Amino acid sequence: MWHIKKIDPADLVVNTQYSAFVGAGGKTSLIEYLAGKVVERNKKTVITTTTKIYAREPYILLTQNRGSNDATGNPIRAGKTIENGKLTAVTFDDIRELEKTFDTVLIEADGAKGKPLKYPAPHEPVIPPFSGMVFVLAGLDSLFGQIKEKVFRWNILGEKWGLTGSEIISPEIFSSFFTNEVLLKDIGNKPCAIVLNKYDVFMQKKVLFHVAGEIIKRTGVERVIISSLAFRIFYEIRYFSP
Repeated sequence: MWHIKKIDPADLVVNTQYSAFVGAGGKTSLIEYLAGKVVERNKKTVITTTTKIYAREPYILLTQNRGSNDATGNPIRAGKTIENGKLTAVTFDDIRELEKTFDTVLIEADGAKGKPLKYPAPHEPVIPPFSGMVFVLAGLDSLFGQIKEKVFRWNILGEKWGLTGSEIISPEIFSSFFTNEVLLKDIGNKPCAIVLNKYDVFMQKKVLFHVAGEIIKRTGVERVIISSLAFRIFYEIRYFSP
């Protein structure tokens, strides 16, 4: 039996000190949205990264001595240094230090160069082992597009799956990204939520139930969230056995 309800994903992070975000198709937008919602609930919040994020103000820079500049704000962003307009990766120890100042730490733990899907390199993602929640994102706008146009690191995918890159991303191919070798890599038994973003630009709405169902069957996750970050719409889909 399918159960669908409108939710606020901020409920999943507001009482979780560390939340990590991996995959593709809207990580930064979701993090910024959640940070704002958590701040509304009187939580001092920091956005940081184990990869790179844009240096949106206000931000602080962490040094080897755990120091920072005197920037203030809520939410605030934190990185080690700035390179080409981006905050660079912090260490797991740096993140642990942040807990002394912040109630909620949101961690961008993956990169996708703006693509709606990705196949991870051996060093990806970089999820802190103490993360209390992991959000796995994928863009619905990748469906029915060409692999080489929609998938970050598609060349690795091609080698692994024997593809040329010209194949069309069918619902079956899309669902097959949700495995422990691809989008769920290194999550282990951490609580996670799968977020299928860009519902607003996906025209074949009837396909969504099939896709969500296949992902739930493949992964055993409790929830799949269908979202439109552009319009701040979030629907949770769950399946309960009769």
